[in-house]
Amino acid sequence: MRILLCFVAAAVCAAAQTAQYAADQENALFKTVPGKQLFPEDVRCGDYFWKSDKADKSGAIILYFFYGDPGYGKGKLGLYKQKAYKVVINEEKDPPTARVINEGGNFKEVRVLMTRAEYEKSKACFP
Repeated sequence: MRILLCFVAAAVCAAAQTAQYAADQENALFKTVPGKQLFPEDVRCGDYFWKSDKADKSGAIILYFFYGDPGYGKGKLGLYKQKAYKVVINEEKDPPTARVINEGGNFKEVRVLMTRAEYEKSKACFP
Protein backbone atom coordinates (compact mmCIF):
# COMPACT_ATOMS: atom_id res chain seq x y z
CA MET A 1 0.00 0.00 0.00
CA ARG A 2 2.84 2.42 0.82
CA ILE A 3 4.48 1.75 -2.52
CA LEU A 4 1.22 2.54 -4.31
CA LEU A 5 0.79 5.78 -2.33
CA CYS A 6 4.37 6.85 -3.12
CA PHE A 7 3.79 6.12 -6.80
CA VAL A 8 0.53 8.11 -6.85
CA ALA A 9 2.15 11.03 -4.99
CA ALA A 10 5.07 11.07 -7.45
CA ALA A 11 2.69 11.01 -10.43
CA VAL A 12 0.62 13.90 -9.01
CA CYS A 13 3.79 15.91 -8.34
CA ALA A 14 5.07 15.29 -11.88
CA ALA A 15 1.72 16.27 -13.39
CA ALA A 16 1.67 19.49 -11.37
CA GLN A 17 5.17 20.35 -12.57
CA THR A 18 4.22 19.69 -16.19
CA ALA A 19 1.09 21.83 -15.99
CA GLN A 20 3.02 24.62 -14.28
CA TYR A 21 5.39 24.97 -17.25
CA ALA A 22 3.04 24.07 -20.08
CA ALA A 23 4.13 25.50 -23.44
CA ASP A 24 0.77 27.23 -23.92
CA GLN A 25 1.36 29.30 -20.78
CA GLU A 26 3.67 32.29 -20.57
CA ASN A 27 7.07 31.05 -19.36
CA ALA A 28 10.14 33.07 -18.41
CA LEU A 29 13.23 32.19 -20.45
CA PHE A 30 16.72 31.33 -19.20
CA LYS A 31 19.79 33.10 -20.50
CA THR A 32 21.86 31.12 -22.98
CA VAL A 33 25.01 29.48 -21.68
CA PRO A 34 27.87 28.99 -24.13
CA GLY A 35 28.60 25.30 -24.51
CA LYS A 36 25.00 24.32 -23.67
CA GLN A 37 23.62 24.56 -27.21
CA LEU A 38 22.31 21.55 -29.13
CA PHE A 39 25.05 21.68 -31.78
CA PRO A 40 28.48 23.31 -31.57
CA GLU A 41 27.70 25.34 -34.72
CA ASP A 42 24.54 26.93 -33.27
CA VAL A 43 24.66 30.71 -32.96
CA ARG A 44 23.52 32.78 -29.98
CA CYS A 45 20.72 35.26 -30.67
CA GLY A 46 20.93 37.88 -27.97
CA ASP A 47 20.93 36.56 -24.43
CA TYR A 48 18.03 34.07 -24.61
CA PHE A 49 17.90 32.24 -27.96
CA TRP A 50 19.98 29.90 -30.09
CA LYS A 51 19.72 29.66 -33.88
CA SER A 52 20.37 26.28 -35.49
CA ASP A 53 20.73 25.08 -39.07
CA LYS A 54 21.04 21.45 -37.93
CA ALA A 55 18.19 20.95 -35.44
CA ASP A 56 15.56 20.33 -38.14
CA LYS A 57 16.10 17.47 -40.59
CA SER A 58 14.17 19.31 -43.31
CA GLY A 59 16.81 22.06 -43.31
CA ALA A 60 14.57 24.74 -41.81
CA ILE A 61 16.21 27.28 -39.53
CA ILE A 62 15.28 26.65 -35.92
CA LEU A 63 15.29 29.02 -32.95
CA TYR A 64 15.25 27.51 -29.49
CA PHE A 65 15.21 28.57 -25.86
CA PHE A 66 15.22 27.06 -22.39
CA TYR A 67 12.62 27.56 -19.65
CA GLY A 68 11.05 25.80 -16.67
CA ASP A 69 12.43 24.93 -13.27
CA PRO A 70 15.90 23.37 -13.36
CA GLY A 71 15.46 22.51 -9.67
CA TYR A 72 13.57 19.36 -10.70
CA GLY A 73 16.43 18.09 -12.84
CA LYS A 74 16.31 19.62 -16.28
CA GLY A 75 14.55 22.69 -17.56
CA LYS A 76 12.46 22.52 -20.72
CA LEU A 77 13.34 23.24 -24.33
CA GLY A 78 11.25 25.29 -26.73
CA LEU A 79 12.34 24.39 -30.27
CA TYR A 80 10.41 25.90 -33.21
CA LYS A 81 10.97 26.93 -36.81
CA GLN A 82 12.23 30.48 -37.11
CA LYS A 83 9.21 31.59 -39.13
CA ALA A 84 6.85 30.60 -36.27
CA TYR A 85 8.07 33.33 -33.90
CA LYS A 86 6.27 36.59 -33.29
CA VAL A 87 7.98 39.15 -31.05
CA VAL A 88 5.96 41.64 -29.04
CA ILE A 89 7.82 44.51 -27.35
CA ASN A 90 6.90 44.81 -23.68
CA GLU A 91 9.26 46.82 -21.46
CA GLU A 92 8.06 44.90 -18.38
CA LYS A 93 9.25 41.52 -19.70
CA ASP A 94 12.76 41.13 -18.33
CA PRO A 95 13.54 38.29 -18.65
CA PRO A 96 11.64 37.63 -21.87
CA THR A 97 8.75 35.18 -21.90
CA ALA A 98 7.47 32.76 -24.54
CA ARG A 99 4.09 31.17 -25.08
CA VAL A 100 2.82 28.79 -27.73
CA ILE A 101 -0.38 30.10 -29.30
CA ASN A 102 -2.90 27.61 -30.66
CA GLU A 103 -6.06 28.46 -32.60
CA GLY A 104 -8.80 25.91 -32.92
CA GLY A 105 -6.47 23.23 -31.60
CA ASN A 106 -3.81 23.96 -34.24
CA PHE A 107 -0.40 25.53 -33.68
CA LYS A 108 -0.33 29.17 -34.78
CA GLU A 109 2.87 30.80 -33.43
CA VAL A 110 5.34 31.22 -30.60
CA ARG A 111 4.71 34.62 -29.05
CA VAL A 112 7.76 36.15 -27.37
CA LEU A 113 7.44 39.18 -25.11
CA MET A 114 10.69 41.06 -24.55
CA THR A 115 12.10 44.51 -23.95
CA ARG A 116 13.18 46.65 -26.89
CA ALA A 117 16.82 46.44 -25.72
CA GLU A 118 16.73 42.63 -25.76
CA TYR A 119 14.99 42.63 -29.14
CA GLU A 120 17.74 44.84 -30.57
CA LYS A 121 20.33 42.27 -29.41
CA SER A 122 18.50 39.36 -31.00
CA LYS A 123 16.48 40.82 -33.91
CA ALA A 124 18.75 39.39 -36.61
CA CYS A 125 17.42 35.93 -35.72
CA PHE A 126 13.73 36.74 -35.89
CA PRO A 127 11.76 36.73 -39.16
